[in-house]
Amino acid sequence: MSIREKVTSLLGRMHDVPQYPTQGKVLFVDLAARSTQSAYLDKSVFLHFLGGRGANMYLLYNLMTDGLEPLDPAIPLIFGTGVMTGCIPSASRGNVTGLSPESDAILDSNAGDYFPIYMRYHGYDHIVLYGRAEPLALLHIDNEKVTFHDATAYAGLDNIDLTAAVERDFNCKERKDLAFARITRAGENLVLNAGIMGGPKAIWARGGPGAKLGSMRLKGIMIHGKAKPVPISSAFKQKNREIGDKIMNTSVIKNALKTVGTPFLYKASRTLGAMGTKNNQETTWVDSLDADNFDPYRPGMDGCYRCAVNCRPMND
Repeated sequence: MSIREKVTSLLGRMHDVPQYPTQGKVLFVDLAARSTQSAYLDKSVFLHFLGGRGANMYLLYNLMTDGLEPLDPAIPLIFGTGVMTGCIPSASRGNVTGLSPESDAILDSNAGDYFPIYMRYHGYDHIVLYGRAEPLALLHIDNEKVTFHDATAYAGLDNIDLTAAVERDFNCKERKDLAFARITRAGENLVLNAGIMGGPKAIWARGGPGAKLGSMRLKGIMIHGKAKPVPISSAFKQKNREIGDKIMNTSVIKNALKTVGTPFLYKASRTLGAMGTKNNQETTWVDSLDADNFDPYRPGMDGCYRCAVNCRPMND
């Protein structure tokens, strides 16, 4: 079966209406035909695979053809969010799943920032990409409206310059009314461990998803327009306040993540020999790579959308 036949078969087992109140659609994007279809996964997928990465794997299993190379346009690349993404405090992350061009094994990478929550707030739990666009394309999502744009003018631009150009051309601002997943020159040139940038610093990198997106001739995915939160009940909101208080009062949040961010793990990882360095050729790094030594270069902290932890150091 071709990838289009597999998509049609899977859509036949899906639904036209949500299976639970906060569920979003799966958006299937045929890059070669520049066409889209959407439907809702069956509730059994969430009961068995818990959504997020699990639902991504379910989609990949149902759509992948054995024996094809990872960069074959018939192998899909899948963006996915969790059942609770955007619904509970600090749940702001999402996964990109496929077949890794770097290892020929499973590709699965996790990142946060704004893109996963914007996906949910614009009505989508998963975005399934397949095919190859010609010319280089930019996918533009604004709730139910999905359009394709010629991205030839953006070819060769890296993260910061690309974002500035898109903000200018579409009159928008990242992290205000835009979430943007995009590749740099590395992805365009099919560097096998290239990542997909999800913000100024956020990146889906494990497994080389940037190379896969580059092979599909897709420069990026814009989710454009003000985010509209998923509606939740008063009782749910009250429980969220309890969860938020519990998170913010834990020792690791108060004394490490909120003050220095994830670099607090450097020393422990280095001591345990658990830090993959030099493309995992070694398992430790220099002693000076500890959070304490970053203090003079850290003017402030930042974080993912609606996350009070703010564990991202904005290093000079």
